[in-house]
Amino acid sequence: MAVSAIAHKPNLTKEEVRAIFARNFGSKYTVADWTGRPRSLRDFMVVKSGLVAVTVKLEQGTNETKLVYSGFTPKLWARLLLGVIASMFLWNGLTTEVKQFIETAPEFH
Repeated sequence: MAVSAIAHKPNLTKEEVRAIFARNFGSKYTVADWTGRPRSLRDFMVVKSGLVAVTVKLEQGTNETKLVYSGFTPKLWARLLLGVIASMFLWNGLTTEVKQFIETAPEFH
């Protein structure tokens, strides 16, 4: 799990963050709502394939706004087959793309 602090934007919503990600990643990947349990764990995910995705959650603090993200394998069968350790190698590229996007997107700064 990684955390990136962005400019403090107390009115920023998870729907707005999802829309920003969809504009950037929507032509290459699927941006989908988080359907896992618990629902409050993440807001949405950027899905490259059934094996590779990155989950994202907006966290609003008193004086800070953060995006929490982590690699994820969307398909249960793949998580069971590959295991968490093997899956981390698959996530690395997409996780890096998400990190770079957060760090450079003007909407977050």
